[in-house]
Amino acid sequence: MKRILLLPCLLIMAAVTWAQGLNNTGEYYKAADGKKGAALKTALFNILRYGYYTFTDEYGEQQTKKYLMVPYKGLYDAYEDTDLRDDGKIWDMYSNTSNYYPSNHTGSYDGEAPLGSTNMGKSETTSHCMYNREHSVPQSWFDGEQEVDTVPYSDLFHVYPTDGFVNNKRSNYPFGKVKTVTWQSHNGFSKLGTSATEGYSGTVFEPNDEYKGDFARTYFYMATCHQNIKFTYSGGSDVFESGDKQAYPTLKTWALNMFIEWSHTDEVSDKEYKRNNAVSLLQFNRNPYIDYPGLEQYIWGSMKDEPFSYDNYQVPKNYTVYIPGDDPGPDDPPIIIPSDGEFVYQRVTSTADLEDGAGYIIVCESKNTAMAEQGSNIRNYVSLTTTNGAVTTEVNKSGKPYEFTLGVPSAGNYTFYDTTGKVYLAHTKNENKLHTATSATATGAQWTITFNGGGNAVIANTRNTDYTIQYNSNKGQERFASYTTSQNSVQLYKRQPVSTSVTTEASFPIDKAKPNTIIYDLQGRKVGTTVNGTPHLKKGVYIMSGRKVIAN
Repeated sequence: MKRILLLPCLLIMAAVTWAQGLNNTGEYYKAADGKKGAALKTALFNILRYGYYTFTDEYGEQQTKKYLMVPYKGLYDAYEDTDLRDDGKIWDMYSNTSNYYPSNHTGSYDGEAPLGSTNMGKSETTSHCMYNREHSVPQSWFDGEQEVDTVPYSDLFHVYPTDGFVNNKRSNYPFGKVKTVTWQSHNGFSKLGTSATEGYSGTVFEPNDEYKGDFARTYFYMATCHQNIKFTYSGGSDVFESGDKQAYPTLKTWALNMFIEWSHTDEVSDKEYKRNNAVSLLQFNRNPYIDYPGLEQYIWGSMKDEPFSYDNYQVPKNYTVYIPGDDPGPDDPPIIIPSDGEFVYQRVTSTADLEDGAGYIIVCESKNTAMAEQGSNIRNYVSLTTTNGAVTTEVNKSGKPYEFTLGVPSAGNYTFYDTTGKVYLAHTKNENKLHTATSATATGAQWTITFNGGGNAVIANTRNTDYTIQYNSNKGQERFASYTTSQNSVQLYKRQPVSTSVTTEASFPIDKAKPNTIIYDLQGRKVGTTVNGTPHLKKGVYIMSGRKVIAN
């Protein structure tokens, strides 16, 4: 699943209110309320290391427990809960060629998992390739600490499963941006070499851009949850401050600046969000830098003089809030729910006007009709008169045209999704009919679209290109269907931005921003929902509760 990112700049309301804490964390972070800078970091340390985490177990019972690391030998079992991809393989942040099953962690690693390899079978236990446990904060950096209870040897928030060979290449070098590459994993996914990061000139290991934010938030967590130990042995002093264990800021300036940049440019992903939840059920604490985007700014950055609020959190400017579950997967039907009221549609005459996710109606201008709801293997029609290639109309109700969401499953192929009927236009048999399908990849559900010199849309089925969508105006047979013979040509009309009056920040009715209110862009496409009352949007103009709102 892809994620939806809604950027909170200076929004309709300045702060984000959650009755139960962000990500359903309840009052877990309450003890940090009102703290800032170094005091906030220490308050979070006490919560993560010594506070009680309340959660619901697999039996539906509420449990409250303190932080407890999974035993080191239990990490491989834990990874089956925390680090599995959708295909059942281990999620590897060091290599993009590995396809390890959870059991593929014994043997040797003479090389990185080869390109195109499916690696071992589930039952195999030895190989020339394997994954192992990677301490993203190298264990040699804290080997000097002998108190077992304090050493974060198996903290799941920093011990990840990675390709054993690439892990070995990383050794205990710090993360950084590489200037001169001395070694790289397949496809250049991870790199080793001299540092290009300002403030540090040694050898560094550069993870892929896709995971830089993940590792940055890992280091913020480690500097916070384990601020009671030193990470300054065997090269750790290049990254962590020496001296008192509680010393602030804990991270060296060069590393801190780099991690803040990485956390900003690669923000929380679906993988990271789910892993945070999974780890919390195994070791009974959380990573607050995943729960609260931009939290590092309150401790080390631009907002360190601002008090933190666990239930009324002010998201730093240009950071994003991750809203899980709204974004469709590759074969999910598109999400378009037009608001009530009239919309302006204009004729399109070029493939350049065919936009993935935009709304269209199918019109026959010469007969003043438009395609409506599905009938018996045809599409019904309604009367509609256009003027100079434009029309204003309601849609998706009795007596009105039906709007279709255009999809582009592959180059040159299109789908038409009826958001009201929740079906795709399809032509599944060689007959003058127009059928439906429930999947974009179903036989006959895809079409090609070209335009002739008169602005007519030639919508031909990819299953049998002789059949095109046309309007039959014969008395008693009026309908939209697929024909090989010449009927009445159709035209495509695309929904245009709405023209309702703009409601500014000062006059926007706050009570309209109720939980789970759908937010649309000006084309009527759903871009997300409010989070317990407050929208988070990129700069621009949007539709919410039937009103235009501005996100500055």
